[in-house]
Amino acid sequence: MPVLPVEFTPEFIAAASPREVQLYADFLQSGEPYRSLYRPGVHVAAKDGFSHDPSRAPAGLSTPGIDLEDEDLYFNTSGAAQAYWKDADLPRPVRDIARLRQDLKTWGYCLIADALSPDQLARMRRRVEDQAEAERRAGLAVWQGAAPRPDEALPRLQFIHCLINKGEQFVQCVEHDPAGVQGGPVIEQLLNETMGRDFLMSSFIAIISHPGNNPQGLHMDQGTAPFHLPDAPFSVNTMFILADTSAHNGGTLVVPGSHRLMSEAPAGQPITQPLPPAINLEAPAGTVMIFEGRLLHGTGVNRSNDLRPILVMNSVKPWMRQQEVHLMSTRREVLEAASSKLLYRLGALTGYGGVEGAWNGPEYQVGQRLMMDAGTYLRIGELGPDSPPEALGADYGWRYGDSARRQAPHQPSTLAEIRSLYDSPAAPWRRPEGPRFPGRR
Repeated sequence: MPVLPVEFTPEFIAAASPREVQLYADFLQSGEPYRSLYRPGVHVAAKDGFSHDPSRAPAGLSTPGIDLEDEDLYFNTSGAAQAYWKDADLPRPVRDIARLRQDLKTWGYCLIADALSPDQLARMRRRVEDQAEAERRAGLAVWQGAAPRPDEALPRLQFIHCLINKGEQFVQCVEHDPAGVQGGPVIEQLLNETMGRDFLMSSFIAIISHPGNNPQGLHMDQGTAPFHLPDAPFSVNTMFILADTSAHNGGTLVVPGSHRLMSEAPAGQPITQPLPPAINLEAPAGTVMIFEGRLLHGTGVNRSNDLRPILVMNSVKPWMRQQEVHLMSTRREVLEAASSKLLYRLGALTGYGGVEGAWNGPEYQVGQRLMMDAGTYLRIGELGPDSPPEALGADYGWRYGDSARRQAPHQPSTLAEIRSLYDSPAAPWRRPEGPRFPGRR
């Protein structure tokens, strides 16, 4: 290895890069606005801030690690918190789309009444509970989202990931198909207006709160972005409420209106004014809650003896990274049967997220994924003009993608013997028919 010029050595660069001269260090390393959420003694009815450390809870509590008697803790929403909001016209479950729009804009969330019919609700809850029990029995359960109690190894929040693999009704929810969720057309309209029609589905999960779970720290799902705009969110959640929810069983904690308070703070700067207290969501089973990614929220404490299941679908802008890598996670059978709309929502239509440069689209990536399943996808490696014919003419997976198949007849320098092999390679899967967004104008 040649000797590096001294200016390119790690030692020289480190010595020349103290924090005070680094570009954007204050912004990137500020930890704000989150750090200011956790300051003690600042926010209303949140004397220790909006986070919970069970190891710091007093000893001898009836529920280890959770002080349910201290009304100055953010997850206890009676007392000062209840008094703060008693005269506010907060969202309530309605079908009126005008009121839903108003609530979403004013408070950062809205509640769609009867979004699931009684039959749809019963089928969805039964499927979720069966799946959750099976994953527990199989040792496949995922426990995350909050700290465990001091006397236990795992949290009491069970997550079921990649729901589209686990029931047809969940696919219908992604597509907002009234056959699976009767309020689907209203949900889609509100998401289109809030995010733009080209949003992607980032993840779709079930969150099951078991009795005595620790509360989540309040957070924004858009918090992964280093900045926020006051104009509109980058992400929106759709929550399917499968059991009557209240403070007693840990209805989702939200700080109404916090989407505006959080997004109005300058990027990388703390929240300087005390934030309002959290409330517990109260709504009957079958309600769908839409809440945007700038809203402070978190799972509350389930003080009941029953499980409290919800489903949460997160939608993001098409230029954002999705939580779930759907092309790797989705079952083959689901991909092969998917509509154009579902494949788009999964991020399987490029523009972004291509395989071996197949993002000069729009191009579906499903064929590449199915070839990988079969072990027949061959990646292009190091080649040169003198590479042997068998290397130049190998059956590379790239040849079967949409853009490669379009370009193959027009490639100017393809060797004749190779052109005869791959002029019109067969598609590795059947593309779905029909428009991506039926009824789009």
